Amino acid sequence: MRLKHLLLIVGLGFMLCLSPNLGLADADYSVFNQRPRLYFNKKQLEGLREVRSSKPYSDFLKIIRKRGRGQIGSRVPNNLLRFDASTIRRPADGLLDLTFYYLITRDSSYFHTIEDLLSLFSTNSDWAGNSDMGPAHVLYSMSLAYDWLYDELSPSLRLLVRDSIAEHAEIFYNLTSKREIWWSQDKGLLQNHNYVNVGAMAIAGVALYGEDKRAAKWLKEAERNFDAVLSLLSPDGASHEGISYWSYGTLWLLNYYSALAPAQGYEKVRSSGFLKNTARFRLYASLPGFQYNVDYADSLLIDYYGPGAFLRCLASIFNDGHAQWLASEIEGKRRKRTILWQDYIWYDPDIKPVSPSDLPLYGWFDNLGILLSRSSWDDDAFLVMFKAGPPQGYLALSRGVYPGSHIHPDEGSYSMWVGRKAIVQDDSYVLKKLSSSHNLLTFNNLGQLGEGGTWFLQYDYKKSKGAIPRARFKSGDNYQAVELELSGLYPPDVRPRSWKRAFVVVNGSDIFIRDKIEPSFSLYIKSLSHLTRNARRVDNAYCLDVAEGYTFAFKGDGFSSDIARYSIPTKSMGKNIPRIGMLFTAERKTSDLVSTLTALSRAKGGCASPDSVREFDPVADRAAVDTADGIYDIDFSNLSVVKH
Repeated sequence: MRLKHLLLIVGLGFMLCLSPNLGLADADYSVFNQRPRLYFNKKQLEGLREVRSSKPYSDFLKIIRKRGRGQIGSRVPNNLLRFDASTIRRPADGLLDLTFYYLITRDSSYFHTIEDLLSLFSTNSDWAGNSDMGPAHVLYSMSLAYDWLYDELSPSLRLLVRDSIAEHAEIFYNLTSKREIWWSQDKGLLQNHNYVNVGAMAIAGVALYGEDKRAAKWLKEAERNFDAVLSLLSPDGASHEGISYWSYGTLWLLNYYSALAPAQGYEKVRSSGFLKNTARFRLYASLPGFQYNVDYADSLLIDYYGPGAFLRCLASIFNDGHAQWLASEIEGKRRKRTILWQDYIWYDPDIKPVSPSDLPLYGWFDNLGILLSRSSWDDDAFLVMFKAGPPQGYLALSRGVYPGSHIHPDEGSYSMWVGRKAIVQDDSYVLKKLSSSHNLLTFNNLGQLGEGGTWFLQYDYKKSKGAIPRARFKSGDNYQAVELELSGLYPPDVRPRSWKRAFVVVNGSDIFIRDKIEPSFSLYIKSLSHLTRNARRVDNAYCLDVAEGYTFAFKGDGFSSDIARYSIPTKSMGKNIPRIGMLFTAERKTSDLVSTLTALSRAKGGCASPDSVREFDPVADRAAVDTADGIYDIDFSNLSVVKH
């Protein structure tokens, strides 16, 4: 068989992105009547084996083998006593990687290790609590190994594995169907824990369909759950949890829908605004250079999983060349260390990669109110992010769903980078969620609803009816502008009558923020800007050393200001690492209507004359600014920018 024809089979047949049932009719689980049945059938498996020596498949296999060996270590553990719900993922994921590697290569040196791992999990009924993501990883891996190696396992081991899968799938079924745990309740429907746990139960249902009568109810409960999830996910493709958790959650959504495609089809995926647009969101959320991503909510500068594998799956489903390009670009910049076993089955060589050079330099994601704007697609470009929506998005808010955990009280905040270096930074995965850790206003030293705890306090947010109207968005030649009313996100006892923040980005590199505050009574107003690196004061503005000629200026009558080094304790990949920088604070106590202007730009005079604001008229709601790219008049009232 010619290689081109074979690659076509691998890309389009095995990936399940062309499914046998494209309608929205009831799922037909009876199609799962032969083995293997999860992600590929026997004929497709032979095709997967035939391309193992050709690129990129051979590269995928090298990483899969290396990761599997590293996750298991020098020998299989004797028991599970030392594992908790987090660490048990390693041997579980190692089992899956080694099983897939063996299945494709037939390298028998790994089969004994696979048998030992299956025996380990089957003879230890307590998988670190049996109620969350760690045990779900075990259930997922056991189910795939059982299906893929069904004819190769001894009858005794096969029986042990089957009974263990059934036992734990039933546990997850009870947790899900009876809403016995937080991730199975409404507040968990927008949380990655839900997708992992319910997805693993569904895969167990496929693995045991026809052997265990309970498998049908596991599958139906999973379908009900994921229908509810898809109805709430942000239709603009953006993530409320940030990129790290987006990568984990999206992987598991596609783990589920790809495995169930022979029974369900792919129409639910194709009709989901989130899944249709989320690769575009990930593209715009990439830092210049594409090695790292924007960090907000509890997420860091990296994806926790992939994202190449599921970007490739989305590329095939939606015929998206930009997603295909992004998958390869990120993996190349990260030296292929992000490759997963799913890359092997989800890669479609018929989807030609397309660079983003033909796309606009900004993306506006209106459900979550996220603006991402850059100066170019080059590695040394500027990138700006602004948040302008409710924490869970307008869709979920309209349906009364209030998720918590990984989100922050940070609406109206912004971040900025040059290349991979931050100029204005987010607080990252902090140990305590506070609005004062963001680039926001506080009133009487209080921030937005939901602050004050290790996790976002969703009940405070819900009880006080936290809400904001939809932001105004406008774009023109080389600029984007957003204005939103933020007062509704603050506790009633400090809530101003109005706080309107207008955020203007010019050329993807210069930002101007007008804050108009109308207090309900005398309020202590504090404006906070978290800058990185050193900031040197020159006249009435500051020179920032992170980018040549980049400057910071603040205008506000009656405000006193200060700048000092600060440190915020953060939780980065399980380690407490302080985030340091320069904190600019401007404050005033007043009951009067006040307006301020914050400017971060490449001033025309650079650090020799860093104040880019030539004029700010609070009454007229206008400003004239002088940047390295020219002189601009900004009318905040109608969100317009005119260049002289």
